[in-house]
Amino acid sequence: MEFFEGLGWIGNIVLSIGVIPQVWKTWRSHDVSSFSWSFLLMWCSGVFMVFIYIVHDNIVDKSFQWSLWLNYLVNILGTTYLVFAKIKYRKLKPKAESL
Repeated sequence: MEFFEGLGWIGNIVLSIGVIPQVWKTWRSHDVSSFSWSFLLMWCSGVFMVFIYIVHDNIVDKSFQWSLWLNYLVNILGTTYLVFAKIKYRKLKPKAESL
């Protein structure tokens, strides 16, 4: 694996797992008060649009960048959950976090 491909994989792994702590915290606490709708909708739609672009470009070129697919698929799942949680938990009072 060449240096820049390895760098791309590491960067995309870091970006894809970056959403996991927020999803986990939201799952446990049901606290969605800090998420603005504009942030969630822009993040979710932006990630989805870039993923469609990557898929199209990869299919046309017949060259697949799997590290990008991983990053964007994980982010699509994470942001979709956060939008769902914002809808589901919007009226709930947040649970106290345990130590």
